[in-house]
Amino acid sequence: MTKIRKPETQATSAGSAARRASRERPIPRTLVAHQAGGHLALDFCNTAGEHLADHPEELLSDWESFLRWATQVALIGPESYFELLTSPKPLDKIVQLREAIYRIGLAFALRRRVSKHDIEFIRDRAHVPRPNIEFRNNVGRWHPDPSNASEQLCGVLAGEALSLFCSPKAGRIGVCDGGKCGWLFLDESRGKRRRWCDMKDCGNRAKAQRHYEAHKRRSEQD
Repeated sequence: MTKIRKPETQATSAGSAARRASRERPIPRTLVAHQAGGHLALDFCNTAGEHLADHPEELLSDWESFLRWATQVALIGPESYFELLTSPKPLDKIVQLREAIYRIGLAFALRRRVSKHDIEFIRDRAHVPRPNIEFRNNVGRWHPDPSNASEQLCGVLAGEALSLFCSPKAGRIGVCDGGKCGWLFLDESRGKRRRWCDMKDCGNRAKAQRHYEAHKRRSEQD
């Protein structure tokens, strides 16, 4: 059972140190990945750039960047960021889960059959005890145990993915039309006409490319 943690009465020395650290120094503000997915599981998928390329750009370069991303999407709070930063974990299982979720999301977006193996893998990762929950000013955040934070956070992310894939919203998962971008998003537009992860990014690049090609054709005709 998930327990609700009351930090005022159950604070540990590590938690107190994390609170002091969060007050004394800010979390790096460099954005790990734009939140264009419209759902936590899809934003998790989008922590790789040019995801359809043979060699995508890995945006989760280390444990710190994963924790920073988790803080930026409000999965954990600032105090958990500093507390977990002192207990670094490898990212192989986190990336492995992300890629399984991505393959399922992409299958939905392209109207392909989903992989039973990937679904079972995600379900296994979701079948772990959830982290404690910490409430401050009526805002809840997951508060993982530093000893198994990776497994607990993967459990949350896997559960979010399964909830999405088993809902009507799965039919609204789309994929960016910007070349090798491959970012996934929930298409909430009327008629499901959304094409880009972000009009300011891939949308503008496509617009500039069309303008260039049109100008080139006119020049060749002249």
